[in-house]
Amino acid sequence: MNRRLVLWTAAIAAALMLIGLAGLDVPLAQAIRAAGLEDAALFRVGLDVLDTVLGVHLWFWLAGTVCIATGSIGLLWPRPPLPRRLPAALFAAGLVQVATIATMIQGKNAFGRLRPIQLFESGDWSRIWFAGGGSFPSGHGAFYFGLFLPLAAIARPAWLRATLLAVPTYVVIARIDLARHFLSDVMASALIAALYALVASFVLRRWLPPR
Repeated sequence: MNRRLVLWTAAIAAALMLIGLAGLDVPLAQAIRAAGLEDAALFRVGLDVLDTVLGVHLWFWLAGTVCIATGSIGLLWPRPPLPRRLPAALFAAGLVQVATIATMIQGKNAFGRLRPIQLFESGDWSRIWFAGGGSFPSGHGAFYFGLFLPLAAIARPAWLRATLLAVPTYVVIARIDLARHFLSDVMASALIAALYALVASFVLRRWLPPR
């Protein structure tokens, strides 16, 4: 697994999360609405298609469960028809995603941050945290970075890594544009996924040696 990619992702996510928490979150959300960019069809429709394809609408844990099950079968198969790197990649992605989602849920319950759209509707920006909301960290950020970041770190061709990373990047931008999350919400989930991916790179180094 490409640990350098994972570490760079963690560093960038941590920096953007801190910048958002330090003061960019609210003005960014307000600027997107003021500019008339909020709820763009490019993000609304595209995200709905992705969610449908990956089973988000059916069961939030579906993709991770399928990856873990498929990867486990491939790793335990006596004479697999394909290199064990492929099932190991699926197994790692499933584990990272499930762990990231579980941590995200705990974070939502602990911080209770309201979503931008809720604050726009109420007009009261005086209380954002510990108000019974579910904005921090982002669920979609956890789902997509948890699944696609480890796959990107395992992929060898540069074009494939870029493609895999483009998916969660698009998703978190969409969630900000749709006023469902602040910048720090989505970056917190990306950071959590990167940390779990780093752990997976050591746990599964037998099948996914660092490059």
